[in-house]
Amino acid sequence: MPRPGITCHGRQRPRRENRQEEVEKIYPLPAKVSRCVQGLGNFFNFGLYFNKWLWVVPENLGFEYKFQAKPKKKVLTKREEREGYQADKILAHYERLKNNLNKFLTNRHEAIDTICQAFKKLGYEALDKTYKLKTSLIIGLGNAHPTERGFTFHWTLGIPYIPAESIKGVVRLAYLVNKAQQEPNFFEHWAKEDEAFWAYLAELFGRVEKEKRAQRGKVIFLDALPVEPPTLTLEITTCHYPDYYGGKRGPTEDQNPNPLPFLAVAPGALFRFVFLMDEALNKEVKEKFVKAFEAALSDHGFGAKTALGHGRF
Repeated sequence: MPRPGITCHGRQRPRRENRQEEVEKIYPLPAKVSRCVQGLGNFFNFGLYFNKWLWVVPENLGFEYKFQAKPKKKVLTKREEREGYQADKILAHYERLKNNLNKFLTNRHEAIDTICQAFKKLGYEALDKTYKLKTSLIIGLGNAHPTERGFTFHWTLGIPYIPAESIKGVVRLAYLVNKAQQEPNFFEHWAKEDEAFWAYLAELFGRVEKEKRAQRGKVIFLDALPVEPPTLTLEITTCHYPDYYGGKRGPTEDQNPNPLPFLAVAPGALFRFVFLMDEALNKEVKEKFVKAFEAALSDHGFGAKTALGHGRF
């Protein structure tokens, strides 16, 4: 966090007693870095922008990230009119960047096509399907972030995506759930993670090294990328006891709920899911895998807050 007087819009803060209007944005970065980032305009990686370049405002003798959305009402108070509404400005900045991302995203999809062709020569077949997002997708909400409400962006593209390891985890879970529904006794093997458990799971998903050697699964999971840069929106989580979580007092009913917005991918986006499957897998195992993947899409969901219906395709 910078000392007072370090950076305001990349410039020295004015040293005046009454500077309410001048101190709306203070970037916790050296002034030279802020000026450099500002000069990049619409070519700055949005993921880096969201994670590293949010501004702070003075609050209670300190500095806070005011990641809030503009109230949806006709008449605003003077204080509300002065607020920066950082969440709205971040969404607007992303919309400006979207047009410049199509070229890079197209190149990445072409690279995936090349990967699929290369693996076909090694005895793999590609399962390549595109699905439409039905409910908002929340990815990486628990990631480390200044606002404590993170989001997962592709490291080099700066766009939302679903990491391969996340896809593998949900499909693996759906695969086990389908097995347990057909054979209720399998729950016992699941709880113990015994040999019967690994015998059913390891061929597709591999196994970690425990009593026996580690095993590589016969399905390769790729990141799920959007077909085109998706639209971002805001979702809300509400803290009903802010004083309690702040350590001031107990969880009493007289405390004002504090709605906190966070980023999400808006419904309607198209995502491309690609799996590379060893041709040596028998037909029955492949069918079980596809069934588990479809259950992961429609029943289990990807990302955070799936129990509330998010992340469905």
